[in-house]
Amino acid sequence: MTDFENAMKKVTDVIQAAARKSGEIFENTKITFNISTERDKINKLQSKIGAKFYKIYKEGGAVPDSILEDLEAIDAIEEAIRALEKTIQDSKPFKFCSECGAKLEMADVYCAKCGAKQHEVEDGDKCCGDDKAECGDKEADCCCGDKAEECCDDKKDDCCGE
Repeated sequence: MTDFENAMKKVTDVIQAAARKSGEIFENTKITFNISTERDKINKLQSKIGAKFYKIYKEGGAVPDSILEDLEAIDAIEEAIRALEKTIQDSKPFKFCSECGAKLEMADVYCAKCGAKQHEVEDGDKCCGDDKAECGDKEADCCCGDKAEECCDDKKDDCCGE
């Protein structure tokens, strides 16, 4: 065998070894992916089981003592979420329906409770939330509907629900 033939054989052997290794890596990656997929299935089933136990717990049914602490922890977390959501909701500016007094978002054109068309609110108008209504003008009417006079009698807190 000549030097050229020896070099070609070595190159061929390296290429074949690399191809085998590449195939092994590919197969291992496929297997790892399949394992991950199966673990995801287990996690989803465990989550469903947990949700079923939580439903039983919320309905007053008997649950194993070993998971009672975790179920109570979920209750505490849900309460914390509700408090955070309330904080967000409370920070949004709002107005009251000019007809029925229902609390509305600033962008509402019609009242969801009584269907009455609402006054348009201009940017910069002050309506409840952190900005109490200004008395005797459009902003007071926006804030308090037909109770605008109450706002002007130093009863803004009562009128605006704060």
